[in-house]
Amino acid sequence: MSGLTDIHGARLSRRAFIGTGGALAVAVGLPVKASAEAGAKASLDAAVPANWIEIDAAGAVTIRTGKCDFGQSSVNTAYRQIVAEELCVPLSAMTTVITGDTDRTPDGGGTFWLLGYVQNLRKVAAYMREAALEVAAGKLGVDRKALSVKDGVISGGGKAISYAQLVKGQDLKLTIPVEGELTSPMGLTVKGDPPMKPVSEYTIIGKPSANPMTRPKVSGEAVWVGDVTLPGMLHARTIHPATLGSKLVKAGKLDSAQFPGARLVTIGNLLAVVSPDEWEAVQAAQAVAAETQWSEWKGLPGHEGLAEHLRSKADWSAFPVRDGAANKGEPEKVATAHEHKASYFLPYHKHAPISPMVTLADYRPDGSVTLHTLSQNPQHLRHMIAKMLGTGEEKVVVRTYPGSGHYGRSNGGSAGSEDEAVLLSRELGRPVRVQWMRADDMQWTTQSSCALADIDIRLDKDGRIAGYSAQHHVPPMQDDRLVGAILAGLPVIESPAPASNDPFQVGITDVQDTWVYGAVPAVREKGLSTWQIGEKESPLAVGLRDHSMRTPIQFQQNFPRELAISEAAMLAGKDALQFRLDHITDPRFKAILEKLRTESGWDSRPSPAPGARASGKGTVKGRGLSIMLRDNGYWACAAHVSVTPESGEVKVERMTMVADVGIVINPLQLRRQIQAGCLMGVSQALHEEVTFDQGAITSVDWASYPILTMAEMPQLKIVFETNLAAGNYGQGSESANALAAPAIAGAVLDATGRPVRRLPLRPDYVKAALV
Repeated sequence: MSGLTDIHGARLSRRAFIGTGGALAVAVGLPVKASAEAGAKASLDAAVPANWIEIDAAGAVTIRTGKCDFGQSSVNTAYRQIVAEELCVPLSAMTTVITGDTDRTPDGGGTFWLLGYVQNLRKVAAYMREAALEVAAGKLGVDRKALSVKDGVISGGGKAISYAQLVKGQDLKLTIPVEGELTSPMGLTVKGDPPMKPVSEYTIIGKPSANPMTRPKVSGEAVWVGDVTLPGMLHARTIHPATLGSKLVKAGKLDSAQFPGARLVTIGNLLAVVSPDEWEAVQAAQAVAAETQWSEWKGLPGHEGLAEHLRSKADWSAFPVRDGAANKGEPEKVATAHEHKASYFLPYHKHAPISPMVTLADYRPDGSVTLHTLSQNPQHLRHMIAKMLGTGEEKVVVRTYPGSGHYGRSNGGSAGSEDEAVLLSRELGRPVRVQWMRADDMQWTTQSSCALADIDIRLDKDGRIAGYSAQHHVPPMQDDRLVGAILAGLPVIESPAPASNDPFQVGITDVQDTWVYGAVPAVREKGLSTWQIGEKESPLAVGLRDHSMRTPIQFQQNFPRELAISEAAMLAGKDALQFRLDHITDPRFKAILEKLRTESGWDSRPSPAPGARASGKGTVKGRGLSIMLRDNGYWACAAHVSVTPESGEVKVERMTMVADVGIVINPLQLRRQIQAGCLMGVSQALHEEVTFDQGAITSVDWASYPILTMAEMPQLKIVFETNLAAGNYGQGSESANALAAPAIAGAVLDATGRPVRRLPLRPDYVKAALV
């Protein structure tokens, strides 16, 4: 073989003999036409990205991906399994996974790991296998169609050759066609349709695979982002404005006698104290902050007035209204025997990582900068840093490390402290490590959007849903602007708006909660959006910045829908589980609901429960459920709770989750993800609410923003099976958290006979609703 060979649209080239070494490597390449038309802009070598997958002369496989290990370690488990499956090599051959670093990985994009972006690697591996078969056919003198691969050995026609033998002495380069922009929020997409391995032949996917990162993280061997140091490094603490609209009037004085190594830095409204000694930086920043003067600002409704603000003061006309994909008929004209009509409210939730953000930046005299940080989308982060600095993206390198997970906050790149570290390093000419304190993280990062929903369910004479209407009011869900750059008065990407060239920054609210009740004859759902609360009023243009968080938008829409369905079942005098079965047409949903009935020990009867009451001493018990279809994953959840009407206290005793997510890649990891997601959802349902006054967020610590404690953990039962017939991977790391809240609220309804239509189910809110 010589020259270029076409492999299903990819280009295979072979260089001269290079000795005993050799490799088959996969590189990124734009289509020739796109490269010619776009010119220099089409270059993917902004930071000289390395190869995607490489097989060396020893048969070892290296994977490079721009996705990061974000706690769940999909890149170290599922990615290895998927690539090994398509290459037809043992999992043990997948020796190295390089993730995240923009100068060592070829792709970008920040989320949907097992739905969208892993398909890039899956395709790359398939291209690679096909290229190896093409080369082997020439080497063995066997027709390509007669060859097959198993355990890294290509055989056919009575001959065989391993991948290692195939590449020895050869430098094979396979260039894969892609489209997209490396540093855009969505990154690159691999094009073409190489033949994929049939699902029926899977031998690796679906088997438990231990997470190789667990031991080094637990033992302390892993280098966390907070562990990184550089020579001459300074420690910094930022002093943020007093409110989300305050500007700097006068910085407090730094006492050089008390803090001799400290230095005060001011860049616009960005104020910080730096020192070679971290504890000195902390103490000096606290002293300076106490004397710093900020302008006053009051532009927020306060959390106690948030629901009313959404109802009567927010402008829902500025953004286009989106209709649900399942809309049909005219439910408002349906004749009804009984009608359920109600409003439901969700507050802001905080991403709230257990440890605050840390970033170390090293700005060099030549204008280049390297960031050491934790991010889900390092390529887009480098784009935003370059925009802030007014420099080329090739000048920015992002290196990523394990850190405290924050559930989607950085899927657009920024988690909080990155830009502040860069600006301080540029100002001082030395590496600067910025670690936010707990209050910084709680007050100045984004939050998951609040929501207000109006639901109208009309029942016919047989107690079936004849018409369903819903209006979902949700502020924008993706503000990726660099907050330090905003404070410093430097360029940032645009904030969420009715229209944008950046699809991530379009603030329109789609109806994301997939409609699953196919037997309902008339459905009308609408999604409405408005400006982020306080943004237009704030002199800083900050306000309450929203951002996607685990099961984004669908959480805000599924909670009111599923609780309203439970209320409608009670109105109809029907069992809540059977009521759902009666309105579902999808056999996969019917199957998991029947399994939930068995696995949860569901007692079939109408709500409320026998003995239900909304007042008095002692406890009453109830059960509730919820269902969801998210990204090819079918989910059902049952909650069993006890309620003390006198105090309003809700205790979650048992949670049962049943899932059909199609092809399960790693059941060991999936079980852990569902367990963790479920507990997060219980925490959101019982405790979590971002509080704020007229100027600032007042949830500043774990006392003012409580989360679930170990003592409150319910019994968990997780049930799932792989479904090869589905033919695809379903979302497994989300949905579990969103299912918990409507199931728990439905259980409170069953126990007391009264609905609680707002979260969290704190004792004072519950007690007020039971009156």
